[in-house]
Amino acid sequence: MNYRHIYHAGNFADVMKHLALALVLDHFKKKDAPFCVIDAHGGIGAYDLGSPQAQKTREWENGIGRFDDVPEPPVDFSLYHDLVKNDVARGLYPGSPLITAKMLRPQDRLVANELHPEDFETLHRTISGYNGVRVTHLDAYECIRANIPPKEKRGLVLIDPPFEKRDEFQTLIAQMAEWKKRFPTGVYMVWYPIKAHLAVEEMVEAAASLGLHRTWCVETLLYPRRQPESFNGCGLVIFNAPYQVPERMQALLPFLARRMGLYEAPTRWLVAD
Repeated sequence: MNYRHIYHAGNFADVMKHLALALVLDHFKKKDAPFCVIDAHGGIGAYDLGSPQAQKTREWENGIGRFDDVPEPPVDFSLYHDLVKNDVARGLYPGSPLITAKMLRPQDRLVANELHPEDFETLHRTISGYNGVRVTHLDAYECIRANIPPKEKRGLVLIDPPFEKRDEFQTLIAQMAEWKKRFPTGVYMVWYPIKAHLAVEEMVEAAASLGLHRTWCVETLLYPRRQPESFNGCGLVIFNAPYQVPERMQALLPFLARRMGLYEAPTRWLVAD
């Protein structure tokens, strides 16, 4: 558990991931029925961009920092940006549990999980004051198993591993089949890094073969995907992608690519309608 997201908070990958998160939750809120969000790798909830760690890499400057002077941003981007901009102005970047907590209605729930003991305590202090929030201290995959299907029968599972373990992609492949059995109608959003040596395509092919309805993939690359010895980009696979979320996300990609200097941002349906 050596990974610390503080070095990367607010970077291009966070912008993409949290924009997709906001669009999914916005879709859920179009109906009065309650929903549940399970954030399996919650982190600490908010990150100090002035900390020595964040200042060492300054990755946020080429991520969320590229959007502080946009005169008329697209409406769907503002949905996300309005949730983070006040925190960023104070030198903080909110993680996915805090962004989710801000979007909950009284009838909705968030289960935010973090395994690292100190980070768990920090996460609890950061978001426990929000209504409908529970913070747990479990292995991420145990947390998912313990909470699906949710009582609401409607919700999102966010899976954002640090990918410290060599077999993380294989673990994900094995877990996906279990998710389908337990909660086949759930929306799952899986984040992954793109490096030349990682088994990205194997995982994406497994996601496609799972056959869950409306499985969609978007990738954002800073460099060619086969460039050796560098973090080239990241991707999201969304299972049961809500109606119009992929289309809304795709419409924003040219704007995002220009602002963050992306090499490319390909998308594809793994399982269509």
